[in-house]
Amino acid sequence: MRIRIEVQGVDAVQRKLDKLSRDMQSQALQPAINKTAAKARAEINRAIPEEYAVKAGEVRNAIELRKARGGNLEAVISVFGSSRKRGRSLNLIHFLAAVQAAGRAHKVRGAKGKKSDLAALQGQIGFMIKKAGGLKKIEGAFLGNKGRTVFLRVGKDRLPIKPAQVIGFAQMFNSRRINARVMEKVEHDLEVEVDRAIKMLLTRRG
Repeated sequence: MRIRIEVQGVDAVQRKLDKLSRDMQSQALQPAINKTAAKARAEINRAIPEEYAVKAGEVRNAIELRKARGGNLEAVISVFGSSRKRGRSLNLIHFLAAVQAAGRAHKVRGAKGKKSDLAALQGQIGFMIKKAGGLKKIEGAFLGNKGRTVFLRVGKDRLPIKPAQVIGFAQMFNSRRINARVMEKVEHDLEVEVDRAIKMLLTRRG
């Protein structure tokens, strides 16, 4: 998933730039675009962990920012499926919230499930994907790979098995609420940063 920070389509910004020479437009735009992109990256890093049960550090490692440089007045933010910057989704192990041990449910990764939710696991492992969604159990899910991966059996037999993959960071960003929140901030910040850059440029030139 990629976000492109550019002036096209932002009428309020374009009107301010039209008052400047082409050379001054470029000098004002590059820092404004890069500051807006940095703020957008920070907003993504805040928004996703607020909605989903993932760590901010994991999200941060899944975001890449390419700044505007030289004559290319465009910054690009890439949001990948995982912190390894590959694949489109995450294994369910990232959302493991509770496990059953010795007949009793234990919370992991700061799960906030109710006691009734934990009791309802009945020997299953519990997951929390959305923070507002509570604990979920997925029939047949089990831990393997020395506790590092959640698997599901493909059929009724013991084998074959497959990793249980779910939503990735790119898909989280593309959810309607998070996407709208970030893009609204981009449009607002771009206008603010362009205005600030123009004022600084004119001050320097006297």
